[in-house]
Amino acid sequence: MTIIPPAFLFRHAISLPEINELPHKRGNLLKLPESASIPDLSFEQKSGKWGNVKLAWNKNGLGIGLKVDQKQHPTTASEYIQVWIDTRDTKTVHRANRYCHSFQFRPTRNPEKQNQPYCEQLTIHRAQADAPMCELSEILLWAKINPTGYELESWLPASVLNGFEPSAYPQLGFYYAIFDSELGEQFMIVDHEFPFAQDPGLWATMRLGT
Repeated sequence: MTIIPPAFLFRHAISLPEINELPHKRGNLLKLPESASIPDLSFEQKSGKWGNVKLAWNKNGLGIGLKVDQKQHPTTASEYIQVWIDTRDTKTVHRANRYCHSFQFRPTRNPEKQNQPYCEQLTIHRAQADAPMCELSEILLWAKINPTGYELESWLPASVLNGFEPSAYPQLGFYYAIFDSELGEQFMIVDHEFPFAQDPGLWATMRLGT
C-alpha cells in the first residue's frame, strides 16, 4: 500500500497553447488541437481515463473542452465537469482567495433539450475570500450529444476571471473533476481523499506561454 500517492512526487506544470482565434463565431466554440489535451496526472492505471479535457488561452480568456465517448447509456442532466481556477497560481496558501474560481459545466440541463449546455459559478468552501460572482451570460457554451457520449466546450472571458492578466501573471492554478452517472468519476490528480476542492496548493500549474 502506497502512503503517498505517486502524483505527489511531482510538481505538475503544463504549458497551454495560445490560440488567438478563440472563440470561434460559428460551429464549435473552440475546436482545440490534440496539443491542448491535459495528460493523465493521476497515475492510477486501474481507473482509466474516459474524459479528454483540453485547455487553451489567449489574452481575452480561457477555453475549456471536454469529450466523453465511452458511454453506453444516454447522457443525462447528471453529467458535469467542475473546474477550479486560480489566476495567481498560489501554492503557499492552502485556502482559496478572491483569485480562486470554481465553475460547473453540464452538457445538458434538460434531457428534452439535449444540446443546451449549462454553467454555474460556485463558491469554494473555507475560502479566505470569495471571487466576485460573474455575469454567467458572458460565458459562452457549446455542446453536442451523441450515442456514445458528448462534447462540451466553454469560453471563459477575462471579465469572469478575477485577476486574469497573462502578461503580468503568466500562469494559472487549475484542477478538474468529472462526474458521470454511468462511468463514475475522473480526477485530474488526486481524488476525494484530499481536499482539492478547497486547497489551491493541490492544483496543477498551467503556463500561459507563447
